[in-house]
Amino acid sequence: MQRFCGDIAFPIDPLFRGEKVAIEQLAQLAGCDVGALVRVSIRHLGKGHFRLREEFASLQSFQRTRIRVCPECIRSEMPSVAEPWRVPRRLQWKFSSIRSCPEHGSMLECLPSERFNKDARDFAAQLQKHYGWIMDQPVVQAPSSPFEAYLANRILSGRGDRWIDRLELNVASRACEVLGLRIAKGPDAALAGHSEPDWMNYGALGYEILKDGPDSLSDCLSVMARVDGVDGRFFGRLFGPWMAWLRGRSLGDEFEPLRDVVRRHVFDNFSVRKGVLVLGVPSEGIASSNPQKSLSLKGFAKRNAEDLLYRGLATRDAGGGIVPLNFVTQKMLDAYEREKKFFRAGQSSHEKAKTSAYGADNVRVSGQSSLSVGDAARQLKVTVKTVGYLIQHGMLCGGDASELYRRGATVVTADSLAQFQKSFISLGELAEITQRPQGAFSMKLRNANVTLLAMPHDLSRIYWREDVNVDLTTEK
Repeated sequence: MQRFCGDIAFPIDPLFRGEKVAIEQLAQLAGCDVGALVRVSIRHLGKGHFRLREEFASLQSFQRTRIRVCPECIRSEMPSVAEPWRVPRRLQWKFSSIRSCPEHGSMLECLPSERFNKDARDFAAQLQKHYGWIMDQPVVQAPSSPFEAYLANRILSGRGDRWIDRLELNVASRACEVLGLRIAKGPDAALAGHSEPDWMNYGALGYEILKDGPDSLSDCLSVMARVDGVDGRFFGRLFGPWMAWLRGRSLGDEFEPLRDVVRRHVFDNFSVRKGVLVLGVPSEGIASSNPQKSLSLKGFAKRNAEDLLYRGLATRDAGGGIVPLNFVTQKMLDAYEREKKFFRAGQSSHEKAKTSAYGADNVRVSGQSSLSVGDAARQLKVTVKTVGYLIQHGMLCGGDASELYRRGATVVTADSLAQFQKSFISLGELAEITQRPQGAFSMKLRNANVTLLAMPHDLSRIYWREDVNVDLTTEK
């Protein structure tokens, strides 16, 4: 095609871009119907976006630099053409999410790559160049799935009236694959590194959900939170690759209808703090019932259930029993047991008697070096509310020092603060040491299974120093 166009001084680049004038001129030269040629021509809109009739697609939707063929289709049509490389190219072979031939039930084969993208676009020249290679390819059985059949029918015949049909083509195709990936591989799955047969299976799984509309998608997301062994408290961690993909900066406005369904599900089923962005929209902070199944208290936690209630880690149910709050995990209960044993072992009986009184009646501090609650918070790199919690529950020594501060003011003894810092370190301190954002570093510690000091979720995060590996604080 390139040689022919060059011989007649016909510019080929506008044709590759699908420009209307170039298509009309080609139709006149070839003596074919302009409407038929426009129907199968992909128009480049710029910035990696394309249009096929009323369908909108992105660069990831197409195989633009590699040509894929079905060897069986080439073999079966050879006798009917003058030269083997004049077999026509199927429009659906250009689409990334269509990986098999429904007629022969076999995988499409990708031709060897070319040095220049322009050469890779010339189907006839590529077929002639690699004809022998194509004929030598074995048939890899791969029955076409309902997902691929849907895409092929939509490409060739147009959209239907279902909810999935109202999504743009690149949204519908990739959404099925990524949702299927989350269903098949769980919340820790990566978006890259999967084989073509794997993506075929993922697409089929996702299509079974999305074809039935937004309610089916919402039900599927709810089921994910009820799977045993899965942390269902935080939507980002729970939905894994699905949420990571929807957050991608490369996704345009055409993804907004899909994002809106997921966003409404999150607002209706998860407790999200006011102002936190969920797929670009801030939360109103309306608490909702979390889908996670509540834990049952056992062993040490059960024996200390009243203290858990006092600590803000548990609540009373309708029957009067004590149950953990929805943000409490088994790891947090284990951390609570470790903390209680640590402070119990590190204090004398006299100190424990004093500490137990901090929450109700502050003792008078005299002759001891002390800091205000605000100064202690700045030194620990935590909130004032967190320091108050630590004093209230005996992890810091607090008292009344009205002769130095205003009447009734609570202070923290310098000795207790120093002892606390020997064993514990806050996320704020770690972020300052590593010069990294707290959010990113918190995620790194979570992935390394570093446990937190057991406290309510609205307080600053504090870790045991011995648990924070040196590699975590030095690695960039």
